[in-house]
Amino acid sequence: MDNISQKAKKHWDNIAKPIDSLGLLEDYVVKLCHISGSDKPYELDKKALVIMCGDHGVVAEGVTQTGSEVTRIVSENFAKGKSCVNQMANVTGADVFTVDIGMLGERYPEKSLVTDSVIDRRVASGTKNLAVEAAMSLKECKEAIQIGIDIVGELKAKGYRIIATGEMGIGNTTPTSALAAAFLGLATSQVVGRGAGLSDEGMRRKIQAIDKAIERVRGLGYALEQSERITSPVELLAQLGGLEIAGMVGMFLGGVEHKLPIVIDGAISAVAALVADSIDKRVGEYCLASHVSDEITGGLALEKLGQKAIIHGKLRLGEGSGAVALFPLLDMAMSVYENMGSFQEYEIQAYERFE
Repeated sequence: MDNISQKAKKHWDNIAKPIDSLGLLEDYVVKLCHISGSDKPYELDKKALVIMCGDHGVVAEGVTQTGSEVTRIVSENFAKGKSCVNQMANVTGADVFTVDIGMLGERYPEKSLVTDSVIDRRVASGTKNLAVEAAMSLKECKEAIQIGIDIVGELKAKGYRIIATGEMGIGNTTPTSALAAAFLGLATSQVVGRGAGLSDEGMRRKIQAIDKAIERVRGLGYALEQSERITSPVELLAQLGGLEIAGMVGMFLGGVEHKLPIVIDGAISAVAALVADSIDKRVGEYCLASHVSDEITGGLALEKLGQKAIIHGKLRLGEGSGAVALFPLLDMAMSVYENMGSFQEYEIQAYERFE
């Protein structure tokens, strides 16, 4: 624990309450202080949610209940403020930015980071079918990562102090499971869930598609049974990932580069954080886990990252919904940290730490 973190923890211990009684909320505040480089209360007045949107060629394998056209419909609803996460973000005071990083269809005209339009940062019109070929070229993957890094920098320049990650992409739990299998060294059966709601037959096709993808990349020479032997996480991301996943990888890397806290959402976001951590081991210092997704890959990725989430609500909506649900908890914790009196002020005998 660095000096700033020690000071922040000491401040918590001096507050008139049992030591560590706010649990992970205390740890989150200490982490925010570490990121800011000061034990003073971290300002959370400007919050953002960035929803990366992309389509997936693997939908052709019958791994989804709906078609790729739904990605565009839902993404436009984000920009109109008409989706579930918009209602949640309104309550928390977070601004929602919808980014087309890889959708199908016509490109949107808006390039600037605004909240009322889909923002065009498109790298390609969807990925290829990862079951039979690389989802992205290495160039496309790196470009998507850089877009995520740049967006964090742009939002910091606009005064945002914390950024939640979100995504939209019909079929994206399939690349997420494939990446989890590759980076965790697990069998497909250990990482596949039903996503947005698959039948038994849909699950069979999903497992089959991921098995084909894993065998394909294994044939390229990756030692997937031992994830520590992975030498090029970016190459694996290009082979098995999605453009919106790569964009979120960039956002986690952008947190390190621009020294801003980035909030992990659910399974897809957590796996993106896992990939980012494989690229830069400092990622864990700059991200906060919001919830343990009901999709199995979420918990597995957080465990590997050593990140503890405070919300256990069986959430699996995606869109950044779990990430923005963390915001009011952070506001409350920071208010206690800033405004609560000390044992001395309240003339109460201080608790001691016996460890």
